[in-house]
Amino acid sequence: MSHVLKLPDVPGVFCDAHLVDEAGVCRFLSLWGRDTALQELLARLTLKPNEGGLRTLWIGEPGEPGAAFLSAMDPDQWVRVSARRTGTLFGDLVHVWLHDQLATQPDRANGRALLLDRAADDGHELTQAHWDALWNLVQQVLWVPVQPHWQRPLIQRLHALDCIRILRGYRTQGFLLNLSNRDEIESEISNLVRSGTLTLEEGQGSRWQETAMAAA
Repeated sequence: MSHVLKLPDVPGVFCDAHLVDEAGVCRFLSLWGRDTALQELLARLTLKPNEGGLRTLWIGEPGEPGAAFLSAMDPDQWVRVSARRTGTLFGDLVHVWLHDQLATQPDRANGRALLLDRAADDGHELTQAHWDALWNLVQQVLWVPVQPHWQRPLIQRLHALDCIRILRGYRTQGFLLNLSNRDEIESEISNLVRSGTLTLEEGQGSRWQETAMAAA
């Protein structure tokens, strides 16, 4: 294992990647430890504070690179996946992943979804794989019919409206999609169609522009 962060409240549990948004909401956790230590953590997440339960949690020590504070934990919204690794220098270890269920179960009724990815090593530029994955999510939760060639202009506009937020974590990044404001979304798409930014046929916008310039 590479550099990991300790969980001060739960000795014996370590984190090697996480995604926590600015509100302190946990979107993704990758945890390592012995089975007993991880079972203790998972149990304390379900208990009341006066029973030793956890409602807030430090990952790493305050001020440590990569440290984060979880101030709004809702275990009911998490999906858990685990695997056992044997024969390590530390004996048998269990690897547990906790992630927001929006990452695997988009909320189509409210237009919300989450895309998880490894943190970029070479800047924050979106790759074509990111564009395609985001477009797939938009098509899943958007109730308005869209054309394939709308991918970039529509994603760029949704990002400008803060409907797509980029979340930076520790060795992890995420893209949170929120299209819950239906009136705003429908109005913006209508405006983009009327302006010629979104066209029925690919390349149609450029032909309109050429015709307008020639007429002028």
